[in-house]
Amino acid sequence: MKIGVERATLGTEAIQQLLVGGLARAAELNAAIHIAIMDSSADLVGFVSCEGALRLAAETARRKAFTAVNTRMSTLAWGHYVAGIPEQERRIIDSIPGYIGADGGYTLYENGLLLGGIGVSGADQERDADIARAAMATAGIPESGA
Repeated sequence: MKIGVERATLGTEAIQQLLVGGLARAAELNAAIHIAIMDSSADLVGFVSCEGALRLAAETARRKAFTAVNTRMSTLAWGHYVAGIPEQERRIIDSIPGYIGADGGYTLYENGLLLGGIGVSGADQERDADIARAAMATAGIPESGA
């Protein structure tokens, strides 16, 4: 019996690069956003807010990162999944706090191991997703495609 399993998480430098890369892309798009980074246990390890970003969007960014980590898929993919399940099951999922199916949340993987998740909110969903992907590219983390 194998007692332990490999587990990965984000390093401090990667967290910083994700935040810096996301902020740079947000500035290019003139978007006032929040960026949340969670580790593989869905604990918040990085967070930044732009001046003028709506406060409501701060919680949405955290929920996007939380959803990506716990579902192991992008928040857009999660939204599509939930939309396709029977109503009774959807009501169960909707009763569990914290999950969101809006675009802008992504899983962060390295060598097949989940490192964490990123969530961006404050612009429209298309720009939120663009900023999250740019942050990942800056940190050298490929988009998982999930």
